[in-house]
Amino acid sequence: MKKLSVICMTILAVSFLASCRGPMGPQGPAGHDGNDGNANVASSTVTVRSNDWTWNDYKGNWTVTIDYPAINNNVYNYGAVLVYMDVEGAWSQVPLTYYYQDELENGDIINCAASIEVATLNDGGVRLFWTESDFYDGMRPATHDFKIVAIEAAVYSDRSDVDYSSYEAVKTAFQLAD
Repeated sequence: MKKLSVICMTILAVSFLASCRGPMGPQGPAGHDGNDGNANVASSTVTVRSNDWTWNDYKGNWTVTIDYPAINNNVYNYGAVLVYMDVEGAWSQVPLTYYYQDELENGDIINCAASIEVATLNDGGVRLFWTESDFYDGMRPATHDFKIVAIEAAVYSDRSDVDYSSYEAVKTAFQLAD
């Protein structure tokens, strides 16, 4: 009998607590819509400073490694890694030949050309190679901005309609924020 009364009191207490509610207030205003995004595409701008580059005597070029954890095995093996360089305010896809002018110590202005190439690293990053047309190692590359875009395989394989050489097309197609 004692057991039955404990069970009844427990049921009664649970019923009482479950039915206790205070009056509901008015519904609050709707929140602001967030930006549409794409969880399967990562994009970042990275500034590579002049002092970040390392001279490679063996290959006759400057190199810099940029860690980018969004490059995982899926992206590396089946997706896409795109790199763009800011050239006078416009994003140009790497690899590219970059034409620019430089000033020598004596004040002379010379026309220069460099080849910029990229290698994707399977451990989450990219390595950039800067090779001057004359293979001269006297001047480090200047500070430049690079945009890295990592696209998961499932998304990349479904979007053959995108002009991947154009950052603006990629930005629009994948709803990327600058």
